[in-house]
Amino acid sequence: MEQRRGRLWLDAAVAGATAGILGEVMVYRLNPEVSQTAVSILIGAVMWASWGALGFGLPLFLVAVVVRQIARRREGWSVPALVGLAYVVASIMSKANADLHEHLLSPSAQLVMRQDAVAWGIGALVALLGGAAVRRRGATPRLRYGFALLLMVLPLVRFLMVSTPPDFPLDVATRAIGEPERRLVVVGVEGLDSGLFLGSADDPRYPTLAELRRNGSWGPLRPHRPYLRRAAWTSVATGCYPDRHGVKSRWGWLLPWLPGEPLRLLPWTPQGSRLILPWGIADRVTPPAASVPPIWERVRASGVATEAVAWPGVWGPHVTLGEPRAAAMASVDPDVRSSLQWALEPFPERGEVVRDAIVLDAGVVAQAVDSLESGSNHVWLTLTGLAAARRQLEPTISGHTREREVLAVALQVLDDHLRSLFEAAGPGATIAVVSPYGLAPPDSWERLARLLGVGDDWRTSAESSPEGLLLMAGPGVSQGIRFPAARLPDVAPTLCYLVGLPTAQYMQGGLVVDAVEPEFLEAHPLRVVD
Repeated sequence: MEQRRGRLWLDAAVAGATAGILGEVMVYRLNPEVSQTAVSILIGAVMWASWGALGFGLPLFLVAVVVRQIARRREGWSVPALVGLAYVVASIMSKANADLHEHLLSPSAQLVMRQDAVAWGIGALVALLGGAAVRRRGATPRLRYGFALLLMVLPLVRFLMVSTPPDFPLDVATRAIGEPERRLVVVGVEGLDSGLFLGSADDPRYPTLAELRRNGSWGPLRPHRPYLRRAAWTSVATGCYPDRHGVKSRWGWLLPWLPGEPLRLLPWTPQGSRLILPWGIADRVTPPAASVPPIWERVRASGVATEAVAWPGVWGPHVTLGEPRAAAMASVDPDVRSSLQWALEPFPERGEVVRDAIVLDAGVVAQAVDSLESGSNHVWLTLTGLAAARRQLEPTISGHTREREVLAVALQVLDDHLRSLFEAAGPGATIAVVSPYGLAPPDSWERLARLLGVGDDWRTSAESSPEGLLLMAGPGVSQGIRFPAARLPDVAPTLCYLVGLPTAQYMQGGLVVDAVEPEFLEAHPLRVVD
């Protein structure tokens, strides 16, 4: 019995090592910016194979034991079946990641990943049919070991023969783009989506949102997948997708055999991306900064007074972000403040998170208002208080009355902040309220994880990449119009057009035509610069 179990464990370890090498290929395919030399690939193959033999081999061993018990089989060579299973899973994951990272990879990198998916499917057939042929020839130990080794090195052979197409973010200098014809205020509001916006339509507590709906245009904003917070906000500010501006995940991962070249993106897996790195030896580092400047930096380079406060992203030393002014809850309207304190009383821990976010928002708004009053003509800022309230205390059932009150007050605080900003901007300014993604309740994976006791406890998140919201008002913007869904890179060129700036040739977004008055379109031709 022990001898049979030992052989089964060896078979599972071979399959696990193959799965590890398949994981290496997928990681490198998602990081075409990293130099993938033969030496680094071979060193990585040893690390991933040894890690996969244990990390994937053990689960495969347990599956094989259960299957054998159910089928009442005591003997057998399991390498073909187990390796075939590893290839099938890799084929599915390669296709899923190629589709999921549509705007984070170049078309050539996506094509190679889809070709990998086909190759791994063929590998599964080779494992099963080849294993049957080996059995017919007697399945001698030498023949079995040779066939197992062949199955293990096949992904490595393909990887060395079909390298990942190198692809690097676009490097754009911070050049002057021109002087805007009017003041622009861009307010990023995390957690504001169409459902919440429409749900507040008839509530008199939110007059500023109602005024935006009457006097401006609005519509859903379609985020790129998967949910990567800093990548989404950077796309809004630059007019480019992540494959061009270079900001992807929140962290980079530096492998010892890839010095100075951090991985920017890890494959999506149901268990989490970090689990696919071998032995946990990768150092978590800050990823490279955006290689495309945000719009406010190009306006600043044109000699225009600008301010950007707390705008998420990975920005280099060439980008200036203002620090939020210190603020306290006392800066919030007294009636709203007391309502918020009452609503948060039953939630001491979660309530503190919400309260801290609202206090931070007050500081951001104070800094932006000061900048507007001192003459800045181009202001960008981001508010997170509403998202904190929704993530922590979103009312999901009818009995969540106090949570519903928290959300209502958080919206009221946001409405007051918008009113302060718009009054400081003055008449004739172009106004934009941007939420790159919405928030949604737990999806099926998260619900399953919570049933197993390993999930999180948030009420809503952006993990499923629901649609966000874009609202615009000012000269040239159609009034009371709901436009079809726009994309994140559409925001920057549309705002440039509305304030009389040319759009940049490198921008991947376009003008949201339905949000602009026809007369304005006729009178203002679109200009494009480098």
